Amino acid sequence: MLYTKILVAVDGSEGSFTALHNGNELARHMGAELTLLYVTNEVALPLYGGVHPGGVASTAVEVRDAEIVEQSHGEEVLNKAIRRVDPEIKTTTAILHGDPPVTICGYADSHNIDLIVIGNRGHSGFKKLFLGSVSQKVVSNAHQPVLVAK
Repeated sequence: MLYTKILVAVDGSEGSFTALHNGNELARHMGAELTLLYVTNEVALPLYGGVHPGGVASTAVEVRDAEIVEQSHGEEVLNKAIRRVDPEIKTTTAILHGDPPVTICGYADSHNIDLIVIGNRGHSGFKKLFLGSVSQKVVSNAHQPVLVAK
């Protein structure tokens, strides 16, 4: 199969840069376009006041500040990623906000992506069972082929 539009989900982890390497090579060999996608983490306001674990803000101002930090981190990750892409490849970048598996699959559907390339962080045992895996959820829910880079 010939892929013409490849989406690589990047989050700054080594696994995502391994995925980027694979996506870059596929795009180069197939003459495909490459899209690099970063999905910002969601920051939630708690239902009740008090002390909250990481990832939960206690005020709307903290949510806004956390979103600004996430946006900045996403831009940094995408800048680092774009420098690793063959300059001959037509490449676009995007930063979106939402649940990563849902956002990745939704973007792929709405932009006629032929292949999703994603890294695997390698969680195992209880942590994998409890947290699940973004790559596992993308594989389960995507309408396109998914390459999980290890």
